[in-house]
Amino acid sequence: MMLIAIDIGNSTIGAGFFTADGIQVLHMDTRPYEVSSSYCGRLAAFMQKNHIEKNGINCIISSVVPELTGVLRAAAEELAGRNDGILTLNNRLDTGLCLKIKAPEMLGADRLANAAGAYGFFRKAVAVVDFGTATTVTLVDSGANLLGGAIMPGIGLMGAALAERTAQLCETLPAPPGSPVGRDTAECIRSGLFYGTAGAVERIIGESERETGVLFHTVLTGGHSAGMKSFMSRTADIMPHLIFEGMRLVHEKNRSK
Repeated sequence: MMLIAIDIGNSTIGAGFFTADGIQVLHMDTRPYEVSSSYCGRLAAFMQKNHIEKNGINCIISSVVPELTGVLRAAAEELAGRNDGILTLNNRLDTGLCLKIKAPEMLGADRLANAAGAYGFFRKAVAVVDFGTATTVTLVDSGANLLGGAIMPGIGLMGAALAERTAQLCETLPAPPGSPVGRDTAECIRSGLFYGTAGAVERIIGESERETGVLFHTVLTGGHSAGMKSFMSRTADIMPHLIFEGMRLVHEKNRSK
């Protein structure tokens, strides 16, 4: 059986196809929303283009866009030709983690998948930083307890907000700055976005270590993770496919239950 892990994010829908040769990933814009048959067609076309066998499909879905969860589930069911073998990731599934937080049902499925993947890979305390539409920090201790974390606007979102809510600041491509000292307005914005985000993330992890007495291994993921690594002083690993690996681990734990 082949597994398709579908991550429905605020900006991008990613579909990770786990084959004998590794993982292949299809990226689609989240907006505008499409109907299930359209998504099914796009998944099928990607499989055909990349010579991925269509028989024997299982699927797990992580979603932070409730309006699309059922739509992508229907697309997966149509692609698989059945309605079993399709899991939707939530806090009630066995993730290998103990959720030591208030209202675990409110924890984003993406953060849960990333945390499960990082802890499953490293088997030690981890701080997972996802540089996506939002920048999130999710903390897991060495005993597999998910302790909580932090959420702040992502780099792109902050840049767009500056352009929207100010009179003279234009929207700037979120490209890494060459220097912390901006020489024009665009450079100043990029400096603030990248150095500011890096500083905030490191402060959050550092203060969390002081409060908990736990030293966290830092793992970076999300669309801006490669660009952000050079702005951070903490040693960190980049895992671009972390969410898909986390979803695969969760699927393995729950497929026979």
